[in-house]
Amino acid sequence: MTAATGDAVTHAPRAGFRPDIEGLRAVAVLSVLIYHAGLAWVPGGYVGVDVFFVISGFLITSLMVREVERTGRLSLVGFWARRARRLLPASTLVLVFSAVVALVCLPVNTRKEFGGDIVAAAGYVVNWRLGLRAVDYLAENVGASPVQHYWSLAVEEQFYVVWPLLIAALVALFRARWRAALLVGITVVTVASFVFTLSYAAEQPGLAFFVSTTRVWELGVGALLALALPTLVLLPSAARGVLGWLGLATVVLAALTLDETTRWPGVATLLPVLGTAAAILAGGGVAASWGVGRLLGVRPAVWVGGLSYSLYLWHWPFLVAAEGLWGELRVRDGLLVVAASAVPAWLSYRYVEDPLRRAPRLALPRPALVAGAGSMAVSAVAGLALVASFGLVDTVEQATPDEAIGAAALSDPRYADTDWAAIRSVDRLRPSPLDAYRDLPEIYRGSTPCVVGRYVEGFETCEFGDPDAERTIALVGDSKAAQWFAPVREIAEGEGWRLVVISKNGCAFADVTRLAEGQRNPSCDAWSPWAMEAVEELAPDVVLTVSTFRDALPPDDTSSTDQQHAPMVDGLVAYWERVLATGATLVPLLDTPAPLNGTIPDCVQDHPDDLTQCAGPRKKGVRISGAPTQREAAERVPDARIVDMTPILCPGGERCPAVIGNVLVYRGGDHITDTYAETARAALARRLAKATDGRLGRG
Repeated sequence: MTAATGDAVTHAPRAGFRPDIEGLRAVAVLSVLIYHAGLAWVPGGYVGVDVFFVISGFLITSLMVREVERTGRLSLVGFWARRARRLLPASTLVLVFSAVVALVCLPVNTRKEFGGDIVAAAGYVVNWRLGLRAVDYLAENVGASPVQHYWSLAVEEQFYVVWPLLIAALVALFRARWRAALLVGITVVTVASFVFTLSYAAEQPGLAFFVSTTRVWELGVGALLALALPTLVLLPSAARGVLGWLGLATVVLAALTLDETTRWPGVATLLPVLGTAAAILAGGGVAASWGVGRLLGVRPAVWVGGLSYSLYLWHWPFLVAAEGLWGELRVRDGLLVVAASAVPAWLSYRYVEDPLRRAPRLALPRPALVAGAGSMAVSAVAGLALVASFGLVDTVEQATPDEAIGAAALSDPRYADTDWAAIRSVDRLRPSPLDAYRDLPEIYRGSTPCVVGRYVEGFETCEFGDPDAERTIALVGDSKAAQWFAPVREIAEGEGWRLVVISKNGCAFADVTRLAEGQRNPSCDAWSPWAMEAVEELAPDVVLTVSTFRDALPPDDTSSTDQQHAPMVDGLVAYWERVLATGATLVPLLDTPAPLNGTIPDCVQDHPDDLTQCAGPRKKGVRISGAPTQREAAERVPDARIVDMTPILCPGGERCPAVIGNVLVYRGGDHITDTYAETARAALARRLAKATDGRLGRG
């Protein structure tokens, strides 16, 4: 979303004012708002952000070029002061409001994370923070940040810092031919960014969406248009008019036809980017009676475009607040919430943005920059206050290790008749629901973590126990396999076995290709065969593996985005048969049931006196997990020895409790806490002993 120089139409048109560009802003912001509201008709509404990037690159570069033409130089301080005066007042107001939203409407467990987001948004670096979170497979507990939309503002603000420096440097170095130098320099940066984007988005799709380096080329296209405009306006008016309509149609087509499976940014991003450039080229007074500017320049569109910055700022925290209070919104409700956000958007524009932008006291650079720094400080303080508030939250008292017996309670005669799903409260609990997200196995939190990140290219194995042991067990799979590391290690080392961990977050140990968040993940595609070869080379005595996935892409179909069930089963069967061919005993450990009552630690924190609200239905939780797929594959691989820990997670009934034996079962999503996994060691050992004919698990 742009934060550039658009003024509302309530003011008299200025020289060079482009109502058609305001109309383009309206198209962009409405597409984003409708997309965020969940309307299925606009599955590619996110392209509105790319439209804004092109507009910003065009307008900002045009302003700087005109200043150089007029004065022979570029005032960096003056430029930055104008940006601060224009952008920061409303941004600060919304960041403070977002802190209130997180404090009042969202789970307390999110306060640290979202408070950090607000601080990062205040410094306009939140896009990098969100990018890193996007590739953190274990950040499943973190919902939508109330300032998530600030990622695009951060990209633009970083552009506003670097771009003037580039232009000022080129003008100073090539005074006689500064325009040609700008054209060459910006072309090099734009092309380099685009080429980088194509490769990086394939390797790191989550991170590539947010980072500035993959977005510079979009702003660069707008900048190149600004430089080339004096020449391009010499094109025949009819040709420019046709280009304008084609450009607008391309933007609309992208919003209506692209979706979340489209690699973004990437080649498809050329559609809204070049379409916007074509519309800007043609919109300025070309064939006024029939040109695209006539449509884009109508009063309602210009009014919405002038308000676009405020609309973009306010709509997202409103949506996040509504979902925090009422749960997932229906499309109708989402549209109503977005419409309601127009009220504070207009008020903030009318009484904050516009007055401060025009305030005589802020007309000079120094007071404008001082006021801007103050605004950023206020935003940062709001974020830090949200983080600090986490320390004031009351929660269930922490249980000692002796009190937190967890799964051991299921075989304790004292609790033989206990219906764990019916327990309403506990006096003590371990881990605390405020700390549960960090209750990870040692292979994540140790000094040498060995679970490979979801998008990380390098692969490795980790070994535990006696390296010269006569027998070896391999724990293979994604994070669902890794969550059982602690009890498997205790069992293996207790019986003199060597344990080898071969694990990568979010990747299937199967002969399949899958989509991750709608995108192919080349690192997963490379890891799966590598892991299979590592198992074959290792030739372990036992392979314990978990699969959480139900669907995969059809084999040998590189263009498909339709994941199906049969390829996933086939892929498991193919790898399981190769494992058995090594002479190993294959033990598929069934996937854990999926909790259906939101994030369990949040639920426990919110309902400490009625934990029954956090118990989920067992049958449905199992059905949507990877367990049925594993069972189906096992029917085709008779020598597979299934181990099912579901009775330990959902004991004695139709519901899966949130707390068993004073231990919180789930840490986030459908991953169990490391504490509970450790308490399930004896139950796992009994099942492994049966699966391995007594070779492993005797203890």
